Amino acid sequence: MSVLLVAIGTTRARAANDSAAYLLARGVDVGLVTVEAGPWQEAGLDPRVRIYPLQAGEDRHPLARLGRLVRRVSGALYTKVFSKFYRLLRPYVMWRVARREVVRQVDWSTVEQLVICDSHAIPIGWHLAKRHPELTVGFELDRAPYAAAVLTEPANEAPTPEPAGIEVVDA
Repeated sequence: MSVLLVAIGTTRARAANDSAAYLLARGVDVGLVTVEAGPWQEAGLDPRVRIYPLQAGEDRHPLARLGRLVRRVSGALYTKVFSKFYRLLRPYVMWRVARREVVRQVDWSTVEQLVICDSHAIPIGWHLAKRHPELTVGFELDRAPYAAAVLTEPANEAPTPEPAGIEVVDA
């Protein structure tokens, strides 16, 4: 039983870390597909989360290598043209890297949920959902299947504060 989080950046690191802590406290294995591990470790990600980094694969991709060449030849050309072009193609590059490296490492028979943690991870999440239609896929962790699980460690979960300016009424 495991959950795979997909987050290209750390914009929603707190939410991803909270989800990972919730799952780990209930004995669920957690994996994270991201560009690089360093920022996540700095953001306080539990060391038991298995990280699948994409940075090395992206650096080896021909388009990224071409970008480094263009930057060496002309920094202005890189800034004005190539960086804009690469920004459009980066989701494709990241999926290719994930397909080649991460998809082979994950035991898909144990993965129950795929959580897309940021907007840049949507293309990878879409491809993984298409490959594995039995997965529950969402932008937030569905905690219902794990709510009744026995905690394997004391929960250090602080109650989630209500958003400012929003009145919550129980119906």
